[in-house]
Amino acid sequence: MFNFEEMLKKSVADFRLSEQKSNFAVNKNNRLQKAYINLDISLSRLAKDSKRFSILSNSNMNIDITNYKNTMIKDFTESMNLFFLVANLKNWNHLIIISDDEQNKLFKNKADKEFSNVYLVIKKMMINSFFNHSEKDFTYAWKIFNKFGIVDMNLSIDDISKEFFNKN
Repeated sequence: MFNFEEMLKKSVADFRLSEQKSNFAVNKNNRLQKAYINLDISLSRLAKDSKRFSILSNSNMNIDITNYKNTMIKDFTESMNLFFLVANLKNWNHLIIISDDEQNKLFKNKADKEFSNVYLVIKKMMINSFFNHSEKDFTYAWKIFNKFGIVDMNLSIDDISKEFFNKN
């Protein structure tokens, strides 16, 4: 299972360190908005790179499975990292921690066949969490995001954790 507590600590520490090292002045007034925007962009990249959301179907697509899986893991990990940042900026760190029992239940759900609906629900809840300051919507987006990666996209917890700790 994911060790969300350790991942959150590392993510926040790395963000703070990179913020301190940056020559770019950070505007603390809109840091949260920028974090949400970056999360939105990252989720969009995950959707785009997954090649599962194209309006026009291309059955002749040649996909290198290893490269595809590595890209999905990197994209998912980046989005995860940004969820951690948003939670920290909102003082919602407690919402990120999902117990092993909860993770087991979450990851035993059936995969959704329609990815488009799942993706749009994640985005809607994420945006609601910003505009309505809704912890419930953030929690829902976070859990659905994790289920989406592990169950629907069939990504490995071990591969994601390894990528996360190697990257950060």
